[in-house]
Amino acid sequence: MVTCASRLDSNGIPLLSKDQLERHGERILHAFSPAVLENPQPTDLDGLIREMGFNQEYQYLSHNKVYLGLTVFNDTDMLPVYNPVLNRAEFISVKKNTIIIEGTLAENPAYEHRERFTLGHEAAHGLIHAEYYKRKAEFAGYSDTSVGIYAKPSFPDLSGVDVNGKRLQGEAWLEWQANYLAAVLLMPKAAIKKLRNQIGPEMGGYWHIELINKMITVFNVSEQAARVRLASLEYLTI
Repeated sequence: MVTCASRLDSNGIPLLSKDQLERHGERILHAFSPAVLENPQPTDLDGLIREMGFNQEYQYLSHNKVYLGLTVFNDTDMLPVYNPVLNRAEFISVKKNTIIIEGTLAENPAYEHRERFTLGHEAAHGLIHAEYYKRKAEFAGYSDTSVGIYAKPSFPDLSGVDVNGKRLQGEAWLEWQANYLAAVLLMPKAAIKKLRNQIGPEMGGYWHIELINKMITVFNVSEQAARVRLASLEYLTI
């Protein structure tokens, strides 16, 4: 799988900008499935995760679905999950390099888009944050603490800044990186440009509406995901 060399901040988080994540995401897709860039279509996230050398599982991660996914970077015998039959938490064993998705996302077709973004988010952690979580575990002194958890309830903002306009810090920035790379993997810029060119000038000032509708169908994403992605490319103001 394509690697992404970068400097680290004082917390060990890669210093990756939007442009770097755009380029890295498209390099990954070009190596994995060039057709995604050449002929816009849904990214096979299950196949990408296998290509990365990661396993994929579905578990009930909490009683209220606050956690949508997580990535395990070291073997552990103490990963807490929720048992809905007994209505209690239990510990399970999980091998390193395993992505776990909240089970209810796969059970309800209405959650398909959220499941796909969660898969993309966790894949992004595996692609660019493995060293961070491994170093974090070593520093803590516990081999089973290197787990990245995704707990966002909806498609996130991709601006990378806080309410005061300052760049996100610490693990908030790390999560932003995973979100941004997930958006690139799901909706690569090159493919979006191809869809835009298909629309032509006849749509006038409403071209973005047609583009959003195309993105929803072609990439199998939600309307919100399409809008936020276009905003991140400065094609649209939301």
